[in-house]
Amino acid sequence: MRVRVYDEMSRTYFHSELYAVLYSGIFEQYLIMQKDRLLLADKWRREGNSYDSQIHLIDTDFPENWIALTNGNISNFPDFPKRLPEDKWTAFRGFPWVWEDKDALRRMLSGEAVPLSETVFPPVSSLLPGWSYVLSQEEAETLLQRYHDFHDSVLVDLRYTSGSKQLPDGSMLVADYVRQVTMHFHSDWAPPLEMVFEGVEGLDLRPADEDCFSCLQEAALRFRDGAVFFCDGFCEDEASYPGTKISAYSLRWRFLPPVKQQPTSK
Repeated sequence: MRVRVYDEMSRTYFHSELYAVLYSGIFEQYLIMQKDRLLLADKWRREGNSYDSQIHLIDTDFPENWIALTNGNISNFPDFPKRLPEDKWTAFRGFPWVWEDKDALRRMLSGEAVPLSETVFPPVSSLLPGWSYVLSQEEAETLLQRYHDFHDSVLVDLRYTSGSKQLPDGSMLVADYVRQVTMHFHSDWAPPLEMVFEGVEGLDLRPADEDCFSCLQEAALRFRDGAVFFCDGFCEDEASYPGTKISAYSLRWRFLPPVKQQPTSK
């Protein structure tokens, strides 16, 4: 599970795997890694009378092997401070080996950034096999090169998943916690392309007029400050770009089999 983290010292964002979540509400802290060191970072930053999130989820599925402990479960660890007194409140969610390494956790609770080599933590990666990720401008240029700058390509379809929905019990989940966009492109120059944007911040879809060609001349793809920007043409000013554009925390992509080899639906 990955997150985008704001670093107040450099005033920039970076990506990290998420190892654990401590507490809840305004007391929530995320166990992350920065430059091979593990540390606890506050999710919320107070600005005057309000709180702004400085850690954002990229992929929203918590690992299946995470454990959850309430205040009532941690009475045998006196060094773990309780932010809320009731036993029912969640105190820890994370990998079990994080909780088992009490020495490392104690050091991080005191504010120390602990080298990964000084813990029992195994390497963690939630990057999906079979996909290429855009995590730098160099990797953005690689996609543009391999897809010939999207020249003569067409956008086949676009699907947005918010996360909000009606649950089986009839109640409503009203939280856009997924915010994922999937795009498919076809081209004469390369195999079909699938792009998945995660943690979408903004999406502007501008289809071609019905009496105009829909093929692209080129596209722009940029990575900076822990986020990606994609648009369907030459772009100098992202804010005023008039065509289809999207900004998100993360992008992964892969080539699909040729259309003639794909199964057809009846």
